[in-house]
Amino acid sequence: MDEKFAALEKYNFWDGNIPVLGYLRKHYTDEIADYIGNKLVKVLVGQRRSGKSYILQQIAHRLIEQGVEPRNILCINKEFIEKDLEALLQLHRERLKPEGKIRLFIDEIQNIAGWELIIELRFPEIFDAIRAGRFRTGKFSLKTPPFRRIFPLFIPK
Repeated sequence: MDEKFAALEKYNFWDGNIPVLGYLRKHYTDEIADYIGNKLVKVLVGQRRSGKSYILQQIAHRLIEQGVEPRNILCINKEFIEKDLEALLQLHRERLKPEGKIRLFIDEIQNIAGWELIIELRFPEIFDAIRAGRFRTGKFSLKTPPFRRIFPLFIPK
């Protein structure tokens, strides 16, 4: 269990840790910031290597700068962490004991089967959920139910 928590710590801002933030994409973070605070799930889509993961980290960092407690932010990169979403959320609760709203950032969410149901039904206290992943057709479609807001990312020429 400790190695799983250590893997989570690498991507989070706990205990003064600041993950790599990459090139600041202010245009995108400003646009997304306008939607933080509502119950929409924010979805970032874009080409591979377009900066989605860095934008997630930049938004999390911005929330901390605005006064959100770092332990109330959970960043999960499912490309590197092999554990189910419910178990990761439970581990976060047990170790950090966050109080109030949890902000959940999930990178590569297409690797989590049924993520929408997990977020909507089992974890209603999660207020802002932001997702990044590659554009997919078929299994991951860009249909927009009322609980999602999609932000397409483009690589500048």
